[in-house]
This record gives sequence, structure tokens and C-alpha cells, in this order.
Amino acid sequence: MKLLHKDFNFAFHFKENMRSLLVIEQPTIFLKIVRELTECENEEESRFVLSENDEILKKKEKLVCVINPLSISLNERKLLSRLGEMLKREILSTELLIEGNQILSDLESYILKVVRDMEWNLKCSDKMDIQSLLKIAEIRFEDTQETLVEKIIDYMKVSQELLGIRCFVFVHLLSYLTEYETEKFYEYVYYQKMNVLLLENRQPDIINRFSNVIIIDKDTCEINLNM
Repeated sequence: MKLLHKDFNFAFHFKENMRSLLVIEQPTIFLKIVRELTECENEEESRFVLSENDEILKKKEKLVCVINPLSISLNERKLLSRLGEMLKREILSTELLIEGNQILSDLESYILKVVRDMEWNLKCSDKMDIQSLLKIAEIRFEDTQETLVEKIIDYMKVSQELLGIRCFVFVHLLSYLTEYETEKFYEYVYYQKMNVLLLENRQPDIINRFSNVIIIDKDTCEINLNM
């Protein structure tokens, strides 16, 4: 997988056990880059190109940019929506469907009794389905992570499995993690063979731990460091 920007010479080729770092010291360019990475819905306006085997990928489907790791949640709308779709498929394709239909039938009968006993003219849905049952249950992920690294890793894992995310970009992640936590983070990234790019506005103290480093300095000069 490769990520490049049309206005610069750099191209990040994501390979196994590679640590990629983009340092942008020029504030205006830093802001521009972050905006383009977070506004993936507008594919035409973005200057970033994500590809694999010479095939252009839709960034809104394969790339996610995390600006604030403290705010990430497994229960964001997109993840819960995809979880609901997966649970619905599981029910419809197994013996759970028979039991589910019985529950729905009983629930419909119960709701009709409630409506009839009221003095007002009321109406309710003619037919409930499995999706309705799942909404009532309000199924969501349980947050049991004790550390920020665990929270980030769980988010990456769920995003990869449910949404098909292939590339993760983290802004200022090194500001939140100790050197030990950073190593644990990359242990998981290597194990899961995930594509990760860290974006910082200054050179970190552990820059020598990265194998693929691009620096855009305050004079907008592009420096390629091969560690």
C-alpha cells in the first residue's frame, strides 16, 4: 500500500515492520495536510492518493485519521451501524432467526395490547423486524481498556474488522505515549500487519526509531531520512 501527496515528492510505501513518520514543521502546511486527511469524504478536493498494486483506493473507505486519541470510541455511529448489520446477518443466517421471529411476534402482541388500552387514538408499526429488535437492545461495545494504548489498539482492530480500514494516520500520537507504550503500540501493529503513519509538527526524541521519515521544515524544504 502507498500513500502520496500530489504537491510533494514523498510517498510512503507501507511494508512489514516499517515505522513511517511525517514531520511538518511549517504550520500552514501542517494544517492543510491534517484537513485533507480528515476530510476524506471530498475525494476530488484532497491531494492525497492512497493506492495498492497501482489501484487507487477510496480514502473514505480505507483510511482513517485520528486527531485526538483521547476522543476515539468503539461506539461511534459508523462502527455501531456496521456492528448492527453484522449481527442482523448472523441472526438471519442461523437458527437464531426462528427464536427471533417468536420474540418479535410476542413483542408486537404486547405493544398492540398497550396501545388498545389507552384512551387516545394511537397507532404503531405494523411489522417489527430483526433490526427493530437490535435497536431496542442498544447493543454496544463495552469500554474495558485500562490504558490509552489498549483503547487505541481496540479501536484499530474493530475499525479494521468492521469497516475494512487499511491505513491509520495518527496526529501527535507521540505526545500521548511514553517510549515503552510506543513500543507496545508497534508490537501490535506488526502483529496485525497494519499500515500506520504518524504525523507530528516537530521531530520527536525517538526519531531514530523510525525507518521511513519525511520532514517538511519551516522553509517548506522536503527532507527524506532513511533511518
